Amino acid sequence: MSAPLVSICLFTYNYERYLQQSVDSILNQHCEFNFEILICDDCSTDDTLKIAQDYQSNFPNIIKVLTHNENQGGTKNWIRAIQSCKGKYIALMDGDDYFSDTTKLKKQVEIMERDNTLVLCFHSVDEIYDDAPELNKRVTFEKEFYELGDFIKNGWFVRTSSTFFRNNIISNEIPEWVHDYPYRFDTILHVLLCQHGGAYNLKESLSVWRKHKKGMSNWLMKNQVENTQKKIQLANKINEITQFKFNNESSLFIAREKSLLFFYLLRNFIFWKYPGLFINCFFKMDYQIFFKLLKGKRHGIKNA
Repeated sequence: MSAPLVSICLFTYNYERYLQQSVDSILNQHCEFNFEILICDDCSTDDTLKIAQDYQSNFPNIIKVLTHNENQGGTKNWIRAIQSCKGKYIALMDGDDYFSDTTKLKKQVEIMERDNTLVLCFHSVDEIYDDAPELNKRVTFEKEFYELGDFIKNGWFVRTSSTFFRNNIISNEIPEWVHDYPYRFDTILHVLLCQHGGAYNLKESLSVWRKHKKGMSNWLMKNQVENTQKKIQLANKINEITQFKFNNESSLFIAREKSLLFFYLLRNFIFWKYPGLFINCFFKMDYQIFFKLLKGKRHGIKNA
C-alpha cells in the first residue's frame, strides 16, 4: 500500500463498549486516498486492547496498535501517536467518539488542499449524553476563520473528533513543559499549530462527542477546582510563550474561568473550603458572565 494521505489517531483507555463504533466509523469513510489508523491504548484494564488487536489482525495494512508498559496520561499518549503518523494530514479521535459523516475526512482534505495557509481544520459536533439524552445538543462555532488570538481568548473549544491538521508542523518541536499538563494537550496543540497558520471552521456537524461516566470530560467536571486552576496556569504559560502578544485575550479567558469557578464554589456552598481562591475570583472575574450564570443562562455564554 502506498503512503497514507491521512493518519487517524484513535486514543483509547477502557473504551471496550465504544471502540467498535469508533473504528467502523473510520473504516466506512468514503475517500479516494489511503489512510492509516493508529490506535494508541494507554494500558486499558478491560477488553479495549483485545478489540483493537483484533481489528489490527483483520486490517493489517491500515490499522496499527500502539501500547505502553504503564499508563502515560493523555499528553504522552497523544504525542506518541502524533509522532508515529506517516500521513500528510492527521485526524484525531477519542475511542468513545465516532465520525457521523462518511465524507468527513474527504471534506477536510479538500479544505486543506485548497489553502496552504491553513494548518488546522475543525467542525461542529453533536454532543451526546449516554445517561441524559435530554441534554444532547449540537456544538457550533460562529466564525469561519480562526487565528492564534482566538484560541488564546477562548481556550479549549475544538473537540478532538473534529481536529484535522497538517503533519510535521509541530511534531518535532513539542516543548518539554507540555508534560506539566497531562490532560491538556488538546488546548496546547491548537495553540502550537496556529503559531504557524490559520484554522478553518467547516460549519457542519461531522462527528459525535460522547459524554459518559468513564469519559475524561466527566472526570474533569468532578474535579472542577483543580481543573480550573490548571487551565489558568496553562493560560499564563501560553501567554508567556507567545511573548505576551495576546495579553488582552489571555486576561479575558482567565476572567471568564474565574467567573465560572466563583459561581461553582458559591452554588455548591463550598467557598468556605477555598477562602483565598474565592476572594481572588471575586475581584478578578467577569461580572457580566457571573450575572448570566445567576440568571440561569449558562448556555448563553457563547462558544468561540
